[in-house]
Amino acid sequence: MQPKVKETEETFEEKAEPEERENLTDKPIIPTMIKLSWPIIVAQGMHLMYQLADTFWLGMLGPEHLAAITLSFPLLFIVYSMGAGFSIAGVALVSQYTGAEKHERASLAAGQILILSIAVSLLFVVPGRVFSEEMLLLIGAEPEVLPLANTYFSIYVSAVPIIFIYYVFSACLEGIGDTVTPMKIKVAAVIANIVLDPFLIFGWSIFPDLGIAGAAWATVLSRFLASSIGIYIMFSDMTNLTIKPRHFVPNIFLIKKIFRIGLPAALGDSAIAIAITVLTSLVAGFGTVVVAAWGIANRITSMIRMPAFGLGRAVSIMVGQHLGAEQPDEAGRVSWVGTGASTLLLLGLALMLLVASPFIMQFFTDDPEVVETGARILRILGFAYIFLGAQIVLSGALNGAGKTKQQIFFRILSLWGFQIPFSYLLAYTLDLGHDGIWWGIFMAKVLGLLALMLWFKRGTWQTKEIED
Repeated sequence: MQPKVKETEETFEEKAEPEERENLTDKPIIPTMIKLSWPIIVAQGMHLMYQLADTFWLGMLGPEHLAAITLSFPLLFIVYSMGAGFSIAGVALVSQYTGAEKHERASLAAGQILILSIAVSLLFVVPGRVFSEEMLLLIGAEPEVLPLANTYFSIYVSAVPIIFIYYVFSACLEGIGDTVTPMKIKVAAVIANIVLDPFLIFGWSIFPDLGIAGAAWATVLSRFLASSIGIYIMFSDMTNLTIKPRHFVPNIFLIKKIFRIGLPAALGDSAIAIAITVLTSLVAGFGTVVVAAWGIANRITSMIRMPAFGLGRAVSIMVGQHLGAEQPDEAGRVSWVGTGASTLLLLGLALMLLVASPFIMQFFTDDPEVVETGARILRILGFAYIFLGAQIVLSGALNGAGKTKQQIFFRILSLWGFQIPFSYLLAYTLDLGHDGIWWGIFMAKVLGLLALMLWFKRGTWQTKEIED
């Protein structure tokens, strides 16, 4: 007999006394923010190591290989945006249920999100593999780069379900205040990736010489390791958030809520990914050297954004729990404290890049043109990302509140309303060359943050999404 689908607000009866969760609503802001954010920053650093390891080893094979992974990234971002949307729903719902001390409901939400994310991820695998070459041509892949980019992307996109599982696992644990467990798993996976990279790329020892395909396979295998550990933990009573078979019984109320929170974030992230793809095509118009430099600079600036991302996730968790506990003023206070901390941290990193940019570029490539171009990019974008960092933190607050439509609106405004038009205008219409693209990004980040701050100060976002 099939289990009855739940269509009401009815919750499962607690089977046992809930374990102690990390309730953050009565703790001081800054120490709590540090406690939550440092494992997220480390995990993001580990995530970046996937890309940096590929960039380091493939840089030895020439600029074409660097350009190939650079062109693949925007397309992968489009696919992974759906997983990111479900992870945002996970943080919002699990954190708010935790703040409201509805722990069984938090576990139920996690189970529903996991099943939905796996189902959605399967929709991307076949189209991604079948149409990969056409999509790469569309964004401007040159003949010498196309086969390399196609190989890398086709293998990588096959791992979408695996990566979606990890997204959900990490987000749900973060929602209950556990940011350390996802970090530990990420560290293990990155170590596996770094070890596998040279063996599979260059054919060390008994392994075949796979070139760029080896880099993709190393990442896929390491992420499979992370997701496998995550599944085991979620079903083994090893954390304070444990998924049981009963949590997979479809609950229409929660499914609708997950889609209402996660789908705007996912579609918005897709629009953002498309914007990044368009921006990459603008960069591609200046040749392989600029694309290669842009690719390396992107990975380096990803490191600059890590403190902001960690603070943004910490703010998201804290805001969710404060709103769940009916503390909207504290949620607002947390948001502004996180914004100030991000601004100070990123200002220091931007000043460092003024001097260190060429030396950092030389770590990844010895091509003098790529080094010079990349150093110019880093010096400009280092200061642009001070404003982006503040926007990331405030967006994290909106995610924690479940206000993904508003969060996505301002991100799309920044990219489609400001960044792409300014970059095209300066680079192509006003003939500033590729420098115009970077200055267009700088102007867009400043205006995007100002627009978000003016709306954010109204306080209309400070309402919870869960039921009373």
